[in-house]
Amino acid sequence: MTSETRRTGPDQVTASASSTRSAESTQYLDPRRPANPLDAPTTAVRPPSPRPPGESSSDTPRPPTPAPGPAEPLSPLWIWGSPVLAVLAVVLLPIAAATTDLENLGGWGLAAVLSPFAWLSLGLAVAACVVELWSKRPRIPMLGAATGVLILCSFGMPSVVQPQARFTTAWLIGGFVDALSGTGVPPTGIDARFYWPAFFAQWAWIRDAAGADNLDLVLRWYPPAVVAVWAIGVYALARSMLGGTRAPWVAAWLFLGLNWIEQDYFSPQATAIVLLLTVLTFALGPLATRRTDTAGAAGWPRAHKDAPRLPRWRRWLVSAMTPPNNPTLPARQLLLIYFSASLCLLAIAPTHQLTPFAIIGQLVVLAVVGRFRGRGLVIIGILAVVIYILIAGRDFWMTQISMITGGSDEGGAIEAGFFERLQGDTGQLVVKLLRAVMPVLTWLLAIAGAWVYWKRRRDLVPILLAVVPMGMAAVQSYGGELLLRVILYGLPVLAILGVDALRAFVRADRRREIALAVGMLVLFPVLVLIRGGNDAYMDVTTEDVAMTRAAYDQAPPDSLVLPLSNVGPYQLEGVGEHNKAPGVEGCTQLANDPLPCIDKIQPQTILFYESIEKQGVVLNGEAPGWSTKIRDQLIASGQYRATYQNGFAAVLVRVAQAPAPAAPAAPAAPADDQGVPQ
Repeated sequence: MTSETRRTGPDQVTASASSTRSAESTQYLDPRRPANPLDAPTTAVRPPSPRPPGESSSDTPRPPTPAPGPAEPLSPLWIWGSPVLAVLAVVLLPIAAATTDLENLGGWGLAAVLSPFAWLSLGLAVAACVVELWSKRPRIPMLGAATGVLILCSFGMPSVVQPQARFTTAWLIGGFVDALSGTGVPPTGIDARFYWPAFFAQWAWIRDAAGADNLDLVLRWYPPAVVAVWAIGVYALARSMLGGTRAPWVAAWLFLGLNWIEQDYFSPQATAIVLLLTVLTFALGPLATRRTDTAGAAGWPRAHKDAPRLPRWRRWLVSAMTPPNNPTLPARQLLLIYFSASLCLLAIAPTHQLTPFAIIGQLVVLAVVGRFRGRGLVIIGILAVVIYILIAGRDFWMTQISMITGGSDEGGAIEAGFFERLQGDTGQLVVKLLRAVMPVLTWLLAIAGAWVYWKRRRDLVPILLAVVPMGMAAVQSYGGELLLRVILYGLPVLAILGVDALRAFVRADRRREIALAVGMLVLFPVLVLIRGGNDAYMDVTTEDVAMTRAAYDQAPPDSLVLPLSNVGPYQLEGVGEHNKAPGVEGCTQLANDPLPCIDKIQPQTILFYESIEKQGVVLNGEAPGWSTKIRDQLIASGQYRATYQNGFAAVLVRVAQAPAPAAPAAPAAPADDQGVPQ
């Protein structure tokens, strides 16, 4: 550092401090200079550097700050523990698949038939995450790898042990993609989801570009892949809201452990959640800001000390109209972020019915309280939804708008989402009750975290972000799936708040970390139990897929192909051609009243799956073999014949009826000479 020099005579002296000195010292006059001060140049004395209170202000240089020494080497346990556990977890998965007996699936679902190697693999995956987190210097790449293994051993366990995608609706969405493949034009009058065809068109283009005949492999591995992307979004949100190095990873794991909702199958909903998390991460990350008063202090604008207190409504109005301060990022980066967030909002509008309203509501809350700089994004989101519905979805809002606005069925969403599903054998009841308990525990933990967050930052905005999607349940009766989506929209923020509560719990006593590790070891097996509770009638075999495709290949054009019950891969093809709804009252599916409904609808082909048999037994209380009796009665009636039959799996085709014999011709009447009958 070069000191300033002031010239007062013909000579000049430049005083400089040495770069190797650890502290600056006062510069004195040279004794060899003339005694007359007028002849001697004066040297500016640098004012002493401010020192901490209590430290001596003498000119004695302070000792240099010792450089940090080399980091203490880690024990081999912390270096190799997590990688070894993660590798062992992955190695055990093929053994688990080979030793799991899916034939014995019952009311308890997948958890009851999983091999012990599968449970051991899941336990090792949890241990890999915990060991790396407890390390003195946790490695981000290793934490990411351990999280991926945890997702594979929990969400990906059905994909590992089952040969095909297990969710009936996933095969239905695959059928939607098949309907758009080639022509790219969605059929009309088939399903309301075709009014939002962006997801189907996207995958139809991918399938055609790849030259693939089907998306069976994509359907099977889509859940763990999309959940991994969700976990990245939750981690990014937690980095913005919680800070730290360990808490964001715990937030991602808690989100995974509480995500029993099973909306991660191959569907527009899963992709819409990715877009929602992207926009929310932008809003709470690089676009996050706070309102400031004229003095630059963060918080709500306030009047000066002696001013009379303004009415509350006026203070709120002033606060809402006060723009937040600008983010600190460069303009080019902000422009790129705004552009990317706008693309996500535009992509959500034609992809899913409900997700646009959830993200718009959350952005409105953030804009009103001044927590992000980007009110234009709210306008873009609203315009995208309104323009799409008014123009592209014109037929929808003219005929089926009650799906969004609701109807006269008050409480229909709660009834369809919980009470109507509370049926089945003991295993089914336990699983469904656990699905009701999990959201309650999630919200209780999040409320405790909101209190901790409030005490630490005086901020209640995060809990509002989780509450906003609940408004959709109050204004419309979308059905039982609505409650699942409402919980899912708020789950990322709820998990982050829950981690804040857990962090405060652990800071009070570090020994409580062991209890949290045990809780994580219990949470993920319970997750497998809840998510796989319906696998008795959601399991799809390779035989089912091959049998269904063969049935469609043999069906005449425009003929009706229906399953006995709406489970299994019955709509993997033929959507809009062979699967048109019969429209017979009381016969939404043939199993409602099998023989009378079949007689009324008269489908050309009837599909029987083992999953249909098990659905009747574990869910509807039917006696074992009930589907076989119906099949035998149809064959015995002579109306249908079996073209394929193996156990409970079968394909029945309607027998062509012989034309009725013609009535004998009446004798001709005598005619006159002109040939006219008399």
